[in-house]
Parts: sequence; structure tokens; C-alpha cells
Amino acid sequence: MLSELTVSNFAIIERQSLTFHPHFNVISGETGAGKSIILNALEFILGGKGSTALIRSGADQMEVQALFDLSEIPQAIRAELPEIVGEGDELVVSRTQPREGRGKVLINGRLGTVSLLEEIVRKLVNICSQHHQTRLLDAKYHLELLDGYADTARLGEKVREAYELWHAAKCELLSLQTLEASGAQRREELQNTLEELNALPKLKPGRRAELDGEIKRIGNFERLNQAGQRALDLFTGDDGLGVKLREVSAVLAELRRYDAATATIINDFEVARDALTRSELAIGRYVHTIDADTSSLEDLREELSELARLERKYRTDDVGLCERREKARDELARLGGGIGLQALEKDVASKLAGFRSRALELRKIRQKAAKTLMTSVTEALAELNMADARLEVRFGECDASAKGIDRVDFLMSSNKGESHGALSQIASGGELSRVMLVLKKVLREQSGVNVLIFDEVDTGISGGVARSVGRMLKDIGSQSQVICITHLPQVASLSDKHFLVQKEIGDRAVTVVRALTAGEKVDEIARMLAGFTITEASRASARELIESR
Repeated sequence: MLSELTVSNFAIIERQSLTFHPHFNVISGETGAGKSIILNALEFILGGKGSTALIRSGADQMEVQALFDLSEIPQAIRAELPEIVGEGDELVVSRTQPREGRGKVLINGRLGTVSLLEEIVRKLVNICSQHHQTRLLDAKYHLELLDGYADTARLGEKVREAYELWHAAKCELLSLQTLEASGAQRREELQNTLEELNALPKLKPGRRAELDGEIKRIGNFERLNQAGQRALDLFTGDDGLGVKLREVSAVLAELRRYDAATATIINDFEVARDALTRSELAIGRYVHTIDADTSSLEDLREELSELARLERKYRTDDVGLCERREKARDELARLGGGIGLQALEKDVASKLAGFRSRALELRKIRQKAAKTLMTSVTEALAELNMADARLEVRFGECDASAKGIDRVDFLMSSNKGESHGALSQIASGGELSRVMLVLKKVLREQSGVNVLIFDEVDTGISGGVARSVGRMLKDIGSQSQVICITHLPQVASLSDKHFLVQKEIGDRAVTVVRALTAGEKVDEIARMLAGFTITEASRASARELIESR
């Protein structure tokens, strides 16, 4: 709800602060008192165009501030609000317009732009008049409004699910068709890639390191063989390590005969001797198994050269070549069949049929609800002196979407014999306001906008019709906050809070807006009934109007 509105140096308002009731608020006053200034101030804080002509004479700038209570805003609507709004229960917006230079917008104390201000506040407030477009007038929302009226949420969810299944299958089909169109060339490219990579049967991650090691080993055969044989000779020669070890062993055996304390030394020696003996055997086996196959060396070098060429060509290493080989195999398998184009075409057709079946089921519910809606709106408009007005909910088919296959337009004929046209084309501002009033009541529209400002809604009506307008406003005010600028006592008497706009003339004209007490409200209703002179009879009539609410 709009809790407070503060207007400073705006037209002939010096400074005014208004605290609004959460339900039905009325603003009244004599012609020329300045009721339109309040509407202009609201338009300004909603992001409307500012004008230096509206700055009060003698002031450097004008300012409008608004405080909103967000404690009961639906979570879905809060999620749509920009991050600058925050998670608090209050929103404070301020906008200034200086005579020179650019204006300033503050949103919860932080600098913002006019477009950001408009994006935020217009999700909360609607001005319902001839010159202000609201969600009800925007054709792109009419389907959403009808669905809310018909309560199609459960079936709508099934339609959405069926659409997503069909859409996903359709995208897969289009992808496969595209692949098929360029498949022959692509298959040839993939087959060439696989032939090149399969020409290296031992290709695997780390193969380059293996080849480098093998080539180095075979290429140094002579050195390896000589070194191995020399090491073996040092073990087994006539004066080799083996002979020396046997001599040491004999000497140590003699030590042990004379001194048992040398047993530990001898044990350590025997352990070392066993290790050396194992080394001798290992060297012998190595020398006898060294491969000197030069043809193998040439094959290895050719394989390394081909591996290097492929690495340069595909700009990767042996790991990347393995990955490329697997991807080529997978893609070639897909191009070669997989689910198959014909099978996928049948699946898409089946899912489309399922979606259309759900969509047509949804259409029947919408059409049934549309008939009820048209009847209810027509009857409500008759109560507001628009007996010849007719609402038509026109259906058309559109491209499939998650909402079905229907396009819906709300069209209106305000006079007998006239063709139906868009709601926004209704000529009379008063008629348009009353149409929006009726739609708000009948649709119980829950777009998140909970502050409704009505202007011109009572133009050209009086008596019982005016009372019907007032009761509708009162009814809407039970669920939303309503602010209505009116000159009719039948409407004003039903308000939960009544503001009076007056022009005071001193050294200069000043518009003053104040909330009326119960007694002052009776006098204002009496003035609206009787004109300039308030009589006891008009006061009695005013009390009767107020009490018969």
C-alpha cells in the first residue's frame, strides 16, 4: 500500500504530507482547488515526465516522496522487483526536479534512474484514467487475466509440461536434420580423422614418453651392453668382487672362532654379501636380455615421427589425440543412426499431438469462462449507466507456447450498434475509468498492483449510478488500496478516509490538502450535495448517505 505521500513546492502546493488508509480513500474539493495537482504529483513519483513549469514560484526545485508498505506483497511480485528494493517491508522513493540541471531519484536512500523508479513503482500502483495505460488495457496480458479468472492453473501446468516435452524433442529433431543435411561431408571428415589416428594402434596417454624411452634404450645398445658386461666382470673376474668377498668371509670366520663378539659384524657382512650376490645375478640377466633389434628402432622412430605430425596437425598432445579419436567415434555413430531420423519424427509428432490435445482442452475452459466474464461485465456496466456497453472476449490461434495456442483480446463496444474495439480506444475518459473499475471488480485481478488510483470514474453520472460506482470502489478497496478523485457525494460518503483539497488565498494562492474528521466529512458531503451553502437539511442527507454505506 501507499502509506504516505509528501509533496513540496509542487505547483501551488508549498508542502503537504498525506497519510493514506489501506482501503478506500477519497479526495474531493471544489473545481480549481487543485485536485489535479495531487494526481500530477502521483504521476511524477511514478516516473512521469517532470516539468520545471510545475515548480512553485520562488522555489529552486520541487520534490515528491512516497512511502510504500511492502509487508503483504506476494513473493512472486517481490522477486520481480530490482535488487535495490531489498528485502525490507518499507520502500521509500524520492524524486526532485530543479529549475536548472538534472533531477535526482532516490530509492531507499540510494541513487537511481527515472526508468528504474518507473519499473519499481508501476508494479505497485496503477492510475486508472483515459490517459494512463494499465495492465487491463494491454492486450498481451489479456490471456493471463482470463486464466486468472478461469482458475486454469492446474491444467495450465499440464499444458506447459506437454509443450516443453514437444519443444525439446523438436529441437533435437532440428539438430539431427541439420546434421543429416551436412552429414555426408562430416562423415567423410570424421572417417579421415579416425583413419589417421587408428594408424597408430598403440596410441594412448603417455605414448610419447614410452617411445622416447624405447628409442633412447635401443639407440644406446653398445654402451648399455659394454657397461653391463664390465659390471659383470667386476663381480666374476679372477680378481673380481666375488673372489674378494669369499676371502673376507674366510677371514671373518677365523675371527669368530677366537672372539664370539664379532658375530654381529659377520652377520652384517653376510647380509651385504647376499645383496651383492643378488645384484650380480640381476646384472647377468640384464646383459643377456638386451635387445639390439635395429629394425625395431626404425619402427619406433617412424611411430614417433607420425605421432609428432598428428600432434602438430591437431594442436594437442597424445592425451588430446585420444580424446579426439573418441569424440570422432561418438559423432560418427550418431550420424550413422542413433535414435534415427524417422523414429524421432514420429516422437515429435506424438508429443505435438499430446500438447495440442491439452491446449484444446484448456481452450474449452477459457471459452466457457469468457462467456461468464462477458455476461458479468455487461451486467456490471449496466449498473454504471453503460447499459449498451458490451465486452467481447475474442479468441484467435497463435504460435504454440507454454500457455497453449490461444490469443485472447478484450474488446469493447460502448454504444449500441458500434463495432467492438480495443479497450484503450474507448473515447470517453469517464467510460474508460468505469470499464477498468468493472474489470478490476469482476476479474479480481491479482497482478501484484495493489494501489489503484481512479480519476474521472464518476464523470457524467449521478444518483443511483454514482452510488453503484461508490460501492464497486468500496468493494475493490476491501482487497486493494483505492484512491479516488471525485466530485460525487454518493462516492465520497463510502470512503474509509476523506481528503479535502482547498485553495487558500493570502499573499499568494496555496493549495492545502487535509484529512477530514467525521464531523468535517459530514460538512463536505453536505457541500457536495447542496453546493456552496450548507444547510441542516443537507447535513442530514449527508449523514444518511454515510450511515447507509
